[in-house]
Amino acid sequence: MLDDSHQRYGAVTRFFHWVMAILIVEQFFKFADRINEGEHWLGDTFGPLHGSIGLTLLMLVVLRILWAISQRRQRPVNEGLEGLVAKAAHGLMYFCVLIMPFLGMLYVYGKGYPVKFFGLELIAKPAGETEWAIAVGGFHSPLAILLALLVLAHIASAIYHRMVKKDDVLQRML
Repeated sequence: MLDDSHQRYGAVTRFFHWVMAILIVEQFFKFADRINEGEHWLGDTFGPLHGSIGLTLLMLVVLRILWAISQRRQRPVNEGLEGLVAKAAHGLMYFCVLIMPFLGMLYVYGKGYPVKFFGLELIAKPAGETEWAIAVGGFHSPLAILLALLVLAHIASAIYHRMVKKDDVLQRML
């Protein structure tokens, strides 16, 4: 079943969720740049793809939001305070994944580099550094930390629902 139902998320929603989950976890490998002054195999291996994967995530989250809007009447519903907290956390995760690519591009551009997508130059190299772009783009890292914490809370919540509450919340997305 492609569409969502009140009991379970459909194949399209699950596809978006799990592909984005894998790509977001891959993006967190960029934190390895903070280990050993940036000389770490994780950062060296995945760092060059960070911007391109970020732009891929931007495209996926836009498509995912459009899909979610089209499915909103038949999606599973979480009620009460727990549902409200889940909605807020999801909203913050969506916000982070939407805004972070723009902040990352601003930071890269501000530092005097072109913005590329898998080698294709999207925005040409500026004449020099641009202070305002660096300053605004500097919010990319704090949002990355927030997103990492939200992802950990999301995973912990899924485990809590499965192991403690023994309800079907986790099953809806599997």
